[in-house]
Amino acid sequence: MNAERKIKIRVRPRLSASQLVLFLLVACTSVATPMPSPTPPLAIQAGIAAILFDERALILDQRAEPFQKITLSEGAEIIGADQQPISLLDLKDGDLVRIEGRATNRETFLAQRLVVLRAVAALPTRAPTLLFTATPSATPRVTSTPSITPLVPAGDRLPLPGTLIIADTGNNRVIEVTNDKRVIWEIATDAPDDATLAPTGNSIITNHARYNRVVEIEIASRKMLWSFGEAGVAAPDDAHLNTPASARRLSDGSTIVADTRNCRVVVIAPDKRVVAQIGKTAQCGGEPGLLDQPIGATPLANGRLLITEAGNRRVSEMDLQGKVYRSVALPNLAYPSEAQITRAGNVLLAAYEKPGRIIELAWNGRVVWEFFPRAENDWLDRPSHVIELPNGNFAFSDDYNHRVVIVNRAGRIVWQYGAQAITGKAQGYLNTPRGIDFRAVPISAATFTALAPTATRAP
Repeated sequence: MNAERKIKIRVRPRLSASQLVLFLLVACTSVATPMPSPTPPLAIQAGIAAILFDERALILDQRAEPFQKITLSEGAEIIGADQQPISLLDLKDGDLVRIEGRATNRETFLAQRLVVLRAVAALPTRAPTLLFTATPSATPRVTSTPSITPLVPAGDRLPLPGTLIIADTGNNRVIEVTNDKRVIWEIATDAPDDATLAPTGNSIITNHARYNRVVEIEIASRKMLWSFGEAGVAAPDDAHLNTPASARRLSDGSTIVADTRNCRVVVIAPDKRVVAQIGKTAQCGGEPGLLDQPIGATPLANGRLLITEAGNRRVSEMDLQGKVYRSVALPNLAYPSEAQITRAGNVLLAAYEKPGRIIELAWNGRVVWEFFPRAENDWLDRPSHVIELPNGNFAFSDDYNHRVVIVNRAGRIVWQYGAQAITGKAQGYLNTPRGIDFRAVPISAATFTALAPTATRAP
């Protein structure tokens, strides 16, 4: 007989639904899944074909293929041909550059570092390429010969011949500070982006871009005297604003405002009627009759206005009918600040970027003077507002360095309120100051004579 085979069958107990789910999870996780490796760093060497300032991006020539567009990261390091730090506005079409970073897809690239290997020939003044355009006026105009604003000798010994009104945005206040850094008064107000004295000197006009509102506050009582716009509401009509800037009270009691995102400049009567306007509401552009993101509207002594447009990167002298008398285009500035006119008749503004700079240029686009610290520890961090003081010094807000600075013509800082790159609200500290104004105080001739050092030529 054949021996019987005994087959043993093991029957596993039936699993419950919850046990089955647990079993499948364990089985899946037991299989090692390799982690995706990060995109390796790359280096590209090519020539600049175009600079997209609004996007912080570059279009390179065919040597960069397959990458067509290079975007600079927020903290990207930019090094010039002389191995010194430079800014985006120093780059020019035709520069040969080496870019280090990572691919973000098959055609785009995120740059962490850019080095200029060979720069195209610079202008004799070493200035950015600035274009000049102007609309001639039928009325002859007397203009100053572009020149460096004269330096009053007392500028170093008395850096601030008056007081500064500071819109301390991050601390939700406006303060007035003296030459010896005493705070005369402090007014609490939500996120003021600018603060200017009314013609009487007894109140301040503040604009609040975040809240789409302009407010007048009496200094002595701290009471709100007047306002325009509905807090928190942006709209393209004659009762509202959209990101206002550069609000100022005029001598006739009306208020002028650069209504930035509505692409217009408006004059508002005390009874809150819009009585004059430059640009067409919510129609942005560079064509005649249009503005593109105006961020400055400074009244001039001749009754006209100095209009600064961020969108068009342009500064123009206009009247209230929108007629352009002269204009200078600034294609190499990523974001020009609210421009002013110096006593020499030149245009003064800040380049709102990091590293930033303060620039004085003639109406033909020639840079007359600039303050541009190149050492990384000394970089300006998005300065937004600069004014010329009566003694020839320049005061400006270095916004994200949390300070207000006064610099002389030699490029030396002679006064500072706030600690560089440190925020605070105690005496001597600021938090993102975004606007300043100057109040003159009487200073006797004897004081200036006593303070004045040996006269020197301005650089």
